[in-house]
Amino acid sequence: MSEINSPTHISGSLPANYQEVLSWKVTGKPTRVITLNILGIILLIIFGAVFFSLAISVGKLPSEAKFEFGLSEIGSVLAGIVLTLVLHELTHGWVMQMFGARPKYGIIWKGMMFYATSPGYAYHRNNFVVIALAPFVFISALVVLGMWLLQGTSWVAFLGICGIVNASGAIGDMWMTMITLRYAATAFVIDERDGIRVYLPKP
Repeated sequence: MSEINSPTHISGSLPANYQEVLSWKVTGKPTRVITLNILGIILLIIFGAVFFSLAISVGKLPSEAKFEFGLSEIGSVLAGIVLTLVLHELTHGWVMQMFGARPKYGIIWKGMMFYATSPGYAYHRNNFVVIALAPFVFISALVVLGMWLLQGTSWVAFLGICGIVNASGAIGDMWMTMITLRYAATAFVIDERDGIRVYLPKP
């Protein structure tokens, strides 16, 4: 039996025969931050089209609908965006807890990014992928369900905006997922505020 499945292995700790093979931070290089923002804009356009289509097909929102934007409407949209970002990180944290970790939350002011992390806690690769993608899947599903339940109301447009913000804001999670999936399923991943560390068995 391999050490990864050994009953003596403590949840969240690295097996003794593992070594670090990657330390990656989105803020590690200016080009990464720029690339992340460019990709985020691309996703904003793509998911803008997706959720607009869903608002019409699922939410029964007329394609020619016109909306008035006063201070109250703008305030509601901004509040919705902030709540969406907070729920995004809370979802990361809830799934971390499901895998035995104790998440911590905060804001990286330099990049104006919310984060949820679990310092020093090592996850099996596949578990980390679930943590990374959970907010994108969960909140998108909530948005679509909400559109269906609130068909024909202005709430459909509001939910669409929240869905777009959440999906485009998941670009960092998607990027780290793609990096993580380059490694074997036996890999362990430690999440950091703005990046990851990957560990593999020593040769």
